[in-house]
Amino acid sequence: MMRAWILSLSLGLLSAGAQASLLKTDCNLDKALKNEAVNATLGVKGNCDTSKLVKQEKEKVKAEVQKGRTDLLGEKRADLKESGNGMQQKMDKANQQLHKAEQDAKTIARDPLKAAATAVLDKQ
Repeated sequence: MMRAWILSLSLGLLSAGAQASLLKTDCNLDKALKNEAVNATLGVKGNCDTSKLVKQEKEKVKAEVQKGRTDLLGEKRADLKESGNGMQQKMDKANQQLHKAEQDAKTIARDPLKAAATAVLDKQ
């Protein structure tokens, strides 16, 4: 009975280890080269080969490019928003100056003598 229990436990642990190695899909250049060498000499193909490595690296590069593109677009949007705020402030200031000039023109039209005296006093 004890022997059967130990045997089942051992088989369970071995199968769990085998499944874990199958689920691990990390493929690097060393593994791919070793698997290609084994395939060439023994005819046994491993889990990691050069085509899988190329596909994996292609996906990594694609993800990096997408991330870089997203970061760059975010920076450009922030720059445009910031410059847009600066333009809005300049437009607001220009509108205020225009409004003040209109008010000054109306004041001069109503009472030219008072406007001239005020201008002379403001310069001193």
